Amino acid sequence: MHELYTVLAGYYDAIYSRRVQDIEKEIDFVESIFMEDAKREVKKVLDLACGTGIPTLEMVGRGYEVLGVDLHEEMLEVARKKAKNCQNVSFMQGDALEIAFREEFDAATMFFSSIMYFDEDAIKRLFSSVVGAIREGGVFIADFPNPLVMKSSGPFVWDEKRGDETLIITDWRELENASQRLHFKRLVQILKPSGEVRAFYVHDILNLYTPREMRLLAREYFSDVKIYGDLKRELGGNARRFWLVGVK
Repeated sequence: MHELYTVLAGYYDAIYSRRVQDIEKEIDFVESIFMEDAKREVKKVLDLACGTGIPTLEMVGRGYEVLGVDLHEEMLEVARKKAKNCQNVSFMQGDALEIAFREEFDAATMFFSSIMYFDEDAIKRLFSSVVGAIREGGVFIADFPNPLVMKSSGPFVWDEKRGDETLIITDWRELENASQRLHFKRLVQILKPSGEVRAFYVHDILNLYTPREMRLLAREYFSDVKIYGDLKRELGGNARRFWLVGVK
């Protein structure tokens, strides 16, 4: 499990290069939430499931002090190398469900659909941890896909480059409709110039939530809960990606 975040950590940015290209737009949107929805000025941010620090470092570049937390040390090793010459950023290994911070941050974030790894019981523990970590008036932001457009599908095949290596990536999805669990499967083949090929298989089980379900779960922990769609501060009728915003 979690091969994408362990043995493939060094290839993560290459695999998600298209998402990396859009990270400025995502943080533009997140900053609009900081300014319009948070009830306090946001200076210090807790970035949960920070991975290799793609959004973490974008926020740091905009003047925020950010602590990135991730379960996988392999991902953090990549993040620390990228942040070697950066100030106001630090990384620590930890489980988002077990963070013990007490009102130390103005905001908490969770990007790249990481919230989908939590089932209903775990997501309640997550919300409880986040509420304890942020200050009064602080905000929690997490993105997740529209489950109504998710279905069993694939395979999708594409390629990316990392240095002189070529990555051939094959994705497919298998959906359990009744349980709203999504089996995300990925085959990553790494082709070296010598002709050597290495292959890694990823199989992660994710949880799908509708905006209504997410709102009902979150409102037990936050004073105000909003769901936005597709980088707009409105839900919209045909959004493909949602953004949960919880205000303490």
